[in-house]
Amino acid sequence: MKLTYAEKSVGEFIRELSSASPTPGGGSASAVVGSAAAALIIMDCNLTIGKESYKHVKKNILEIRGRCMKVRNLLLRLADRDARSFEAVMRALSMPRESELQKLKRYEKIQSALKKACEVPLEVMYLCSELQGMANYMADNGNRNSRSDAMVGCILAEAALKGAYENLEVNLESIKDSKFVDEVNRKVAELMRSLPQFVR
Repeated sequence: MKLTYAEKSVGEFIRELSSASPTPGGGSASAVVGSAAAALIIMDCNLTIGKESYKHVKKNILEIRGRCMKVRNLLLRLADRDARSFEAVMRALSMPRESELQKLKRYEKIQSALKKACEVPLEVMYLCSELQGMANYMADNGNRNSRSDAMVGCILAEAALKGAYENLEVNLESIKDSKFVDEVNRKVAELMRSLPQFVR
């Protein structure tokens, strides 16, 4: 049975990412980077909880840690989903196109696969936006000695969000359903407007 990216070592994932295979690619890498961002925020939470100086924010930090654990695991699963969705697009592209009926079926399958492939990067963007907010909170309220870890978490979350956006844009360029494209772009614009400001 094929191992998930969560089950592979960092070295194995990097080697696969370096190969000539189209998967894993930028979408999976973005999700994994987002997961690393969540892990750093969790670490900062763990270094803050139990410290007398931060007992006034303990409840908030416990909530952040719990949510980040869920987001970390979700992003790792999304890394696998991204690879599978791209493989579905590739299978659709390889369908026969000798007759008009085959061309039509191929076109419909490609369009359907491309729409499905938009789901993962959009979800990664939402999750990484959430991580940015939690990282900012930790940088401002968490253990001062591990503030840089929260800040790196925020930077990685932003990078993962931008990477997911680039993958989303590539898919949208090939989708002919203008209503679908407009709706996705509306969601993206709304998300971008609500992004938290980076705490220095």
